[in-house]
Amino acid sequence: MPAPRSTTRLEETSLSVDGDEVCASTSTGDLEPYSAEYEGYMGNWGNTLDRWYHRAAVVVWPCDQAFANRAETSPAWALDQLIAMASAGDVSGARAAATTLAPFWDGALRPRTAEVSGKAAGLLAKALQAADAMADPEPAAMLLRPFRIENLTDRYVDSFRKIVGRYGQQWTAELLRTWFGGDRPAWVYGGGQNRSQWVADWLPGLCAGLHATGSAGTAAAQRLLDLTWAWLGEDISTGLAAPAPSYRDTKLGDLGKPLASVLIGAASAGAASTRDTVCGYVRKQDSAITALEMSALRAAAGLSRDRARGNAGFGDLATDCMARLRARLARPRRVPGDWSIELPTGGCACGLCDTLRMFLKDTSRRTFEWPLAKQHRQHVHSRIDAAELPVTHVTRRQGRPYTLILTKTEAVFTREQERRVTDETDLEWLAAQWDPAT
Repeated sequence: MPAPRSTTRLEETSLSVDGDEVCASTSTGDLEPYSAEYEGYMGNWGNTLDRWYHRAAVVVWPCDQAFANRAETSPAWALDQLIAMASAGDVSGARAAATTLAPFWDGALRPRTAEVSGKAAGLLAKALQAADAMADPEPAAMLLRPFRIENLTDRYVDSFRKIVGRYGQQWTAELLRTWFGGDRPAWVYGGGQNRSQWVADWLPGLCAGLHATGSAGTAAAQRLLDLTWAWLGEDISTGLAAPAPSYRDTKLGDLGKPLASVLIGAASAGAASTRDTVCGYVRKQDSAITALEMSALRAAAGLSRDRARGNAGFGDLATDCMARLRARLARPRRVPGDWSIELPTGGCACGLCDTLRMFLKDTSRRTFEWPLAKQHRQHVHSRIDAAELPVTHVTRRQGRPYTLILTKTEAVFTREQERRVTDETDLEWLAAQWDPAT
């Protein structure tokens, strides 16, 4: 099959060939070199002899596999060909050619879709156009299946809207589910790499653009929001469950901007149910959720006053966050000499943790010498380190069993004071930015 002419650039291609598909007329050992070069002993290495050979290959395949073979090496070429065939009126021929891609299309295209920009952007533009040209839901879904949701940006609103209108809500819902990872394990899909950034950068624009195109677009926007919230809610729950406060707060803080984008997208698409679901979920969480609320509210602070205080739900988040901060600040301050520490439950209720909890709750006791076997010491170490408790733990290696020495540090007091200062600062900012009376 003649190579297509191009006036732009050559595309790197590759195609694996099995051993039983190769027939050599002359074995490698029987080839005659056309040039040879000998170099004698040089002191630091031995004699070397290099030979060069000429070898050529004739590639032959059945005519009915011509399109598929070329397509496997160059998916971009295949999409161009399908578009050209359909545009020339041969839609049935384009469908038949697309069908031959099914056995390998995911494997050929998916490595390229791992990019969020560059080649993947060009491929998605071609794939959307080709899928629309198929006028058939099955080959259209096959052509689009290898992409990831991170490849979809608001530049594709018009072309995506066209296929949404052509193939309907159920087809679109399944395609979007596949793009979000579908039933693929996280390690196969990529685990949501770049997902947070995609939500923050593109979700509001996609929802607004789709909603503006009519009922089919609005349904697609709602599906986008549902799938995004399912992913984001799970990520938030993972962050809240983290035993280490520093990791937990960092994780929740990083998810604030995506949460703000979900609320903005819901407002843009008129999806009040999504807004209510998100705000209801946040209100049910414990006090640690303020890290997420503050991050989302700071991300939304740049919005216009009407947009931020309208139907996006930020006012509800601000009210909830202010109530939580006021409740924390209303607690009695730690008095000098109160060395009590709370041990998070962490899902463990063993006897060792009960003893550790009793020591930590003691208001006056600072040190605890505890004879323990090695595996028991390791468990206590892990509980203290995982929760980042202000307690040192050292082992005195005398006698049997060795003695674990636990000591509460001054951070018991300094951390609480730092937390109060942070809460006061956040509350002042919220009152200035979000209090309805201001």
